[in-house]
Amino acid sequence: MAPDGSPVGLYRAFPAGREPRIIHEAAPAAAAILELGCGAGRITHELAALGHHVVAVDQSAEMLAHVRTGTRIHADVEALALPDRFPVVVLGGYLVNTIVPGQRDAFLETCHRHVTGDGLVLVQRTSPTWAAALKAGQTVRSGPMVVTITEARLEAGVLRAAQECRHGDTTWTHAWTDVVHSDEEFGKIVEAAGFALARWLDRNREWAALRPLPH
Repeated sequence: MAPDGSPVGLYRAFPAGREPRIIHEAAPAAAAILELGCGAGRITHELAALGHHVVAVDQSAEMLAHVRTGTRIHADVEALALPDRFPVVVLGGYLVNTIVPGQRDAFLETCHRHVTGDGLVLVQRTSPTWAAALKAGQTVRSGPMVVTITEARLEAGVLRAAQECRHGDTTWTHAWTDVVHSDEEFGKIVEAAGFALARWLDRNREWAALRPLPH
């Protein structure tokens, strides 16, 4: 288990899905990318295959041990202070929806101090529409992975959910809690962190492209 309770084996086996393509199409060609919360590298490896050098950061040494490409950095995202700035910074994994007080703003501060003045920060958030529609018993397939939602409660803007993930003969269970931000709330959050919402990158408004505001 990673420190946040995420099963390492699950994130090694989970398919990369559409995320690498969304990031790649938003980024300049062959751009260096700082990936915050890279996990076991399911997105990192795909971005490298698409021509990007990725600096992959995670707080879990167990997760990082499975990242096979790019530059690996074992660190808490909130405390990261690298000497370099990047044209693209990725804050994926719904980290912006953390329920830990102060952590969301700390994540965004890390993004701000590592992006170039004309760069992009790509943020993955929990879509309010998706959260409202999530119900226990729903099953979806992602490649060979079959995911069944076993709990889904959205109350006062907080989603408490759990899932069962089956891959071949192996089954993992994973529970999580997200603070779900409306479009209006999300806009205010990123503006307070020193960003402008440049555009949404997908129809579900899960991925947002942010530009740093001039000082």
